[in-house]
Amino acid sequence: MPAVRQSRPGGRPPWRGPALLVVLVALAGAGWYGRDAAEAVLAPVLAPVLARLGLAAPAPAPVAEESPAPADPNLVTLDADGRTRIGLAFGTAETRRIVLTVRSPGTVVFDERRVTHLKPRTAGRVLTLAVQPGDPVRAGQTLATLDAAGLLEARNGLAEAQASLAEAQATEKVADLNLRRGQDLLKVMGVAQADVDRRQVDLAKAHAATLAAKARVDLYSAQVARLAPEPGAPAGTSAIVSPIDGVVTAGGITLGEVVDTGRDAFTVADPSRIQVLANLYGRDIAAVKAGDAAAIRAPVPDHPVFEGRVRSVNAAIDPATNTAPARIEVANPEGSLRANMFVSVEIAADLGREGTTIPASAMQQTEDGPVAFVRTGDDRFEKRALALGVQRADWVEVTKGVSPGETVATQGSFGLKAILLRSLLGSTD
Repeated sequence: MPAVRQSRPGGRPPWRGPALLVVLVALAGAGWYGRDAAEAVLAPVLAPVLARLGLAAPAPAPVAEESPAPADPNLVTLDADGRTRIGLAFGTAETRRIVLTVRSPGTVVFDERRVTHLKPRTAGRVLTLAVQPGDPVRAGQTLATLDAAGLLEARNGLAEAQASLAEAQATEKVADLNLRRGQDLLKVMGVAQADVDRRQVDLAKAHAATLAAKARVDLYSAQVARLAPEPGAPAGTSAIVSPIDGVVTAGGITLGEVVDTGRDAFTVADPSRIQVLANLYGRDIAAVKAGDAAAIRAPVPDHPVFEGRVRSVNAAIDPATNTAPARIEVANPEGSLRANMFVSVEIAADLGREGTTIPASAMQQTEDGPVAFVRTGDDRFEKRALALGVQRADWVEVTKGVSPGETVATQGSFGLKAILLRSLLGSTD
């Protein structure tokens, strides 16, 4: 029986020599084709063989590639051509007085201080009517005349009061004379002291009666003067006269009607200066103060904006609308604004403080809130998160994010936001 050759522990396999020779021959033969072609052809074939023989070359270590530094997510670099292409413009953050624009609907009303309600001075029948609602009137103009039934009574009362005054004055004179005589007789013991005292009381009573009669004369004299007809008017008539310049807004009497002194005959208002009631709601009630400027726009064709100032803000809230009216005084020389007309009001409410502001076009909205792009270099623009205060159509107040004097992008700032967003998404377009 033939002996079996066994390999030594830790020795080479018996077939390793012939196999190595085959590999070397194959490598030598591959030289005819070139190194690159040989590697391409033989590598798939020889790799398993070399690996089985334990001769496979170690895999080359991967070469570490240098990664670029991450870009600043809040910085945009844009040269002059790029700025021109997106139409970029600039503004400056500045400190200004903070004025809040309050918009509100309003209603035109007459100024109560320029409205008069005319009542007849005496009861009587209407004889003439000179005006009707809508007519302009002047101060001192007669609007209507009445037969002055009360004037005759006043004159009769005046005559009676004058007669009573004359009688009281005569009585007082006699009482005074009696007192003096009594005092003279008392000196020679011609009368008793009690008689002199009685005469003194009589004089006091007569003097009081004189004062009362004089008061009645003054009363009726004033009444006659008040009811007396205007110069040139027929005797026994009473006129209703306008005390102000204005327009008749209401008439409450008719020709031939018998009227008394308890009803309005006419209402006259001066429309040259009127008021607008602007309904304020919520925080606007506390923001608006007396003296704030206001602009009133009315549905009047081809008429400029009316300017006025807030006179007061009502201290009471209307329970039906939960609003407080602000009274705005407005000059109305041409009478274009009419009572009960609806208007729109803009009030410049001075909040009494200063703050940092930027142009409204410089603010851009993002998912994280409002931002602005601050120019930190010729070609560098930094995105800043903003904390806002008062916002208007022309500027916004910035309480955090931008300092006074810094330059911010205004027109075209949307392009900077688009460029920054595109870079963060990895686009190279």
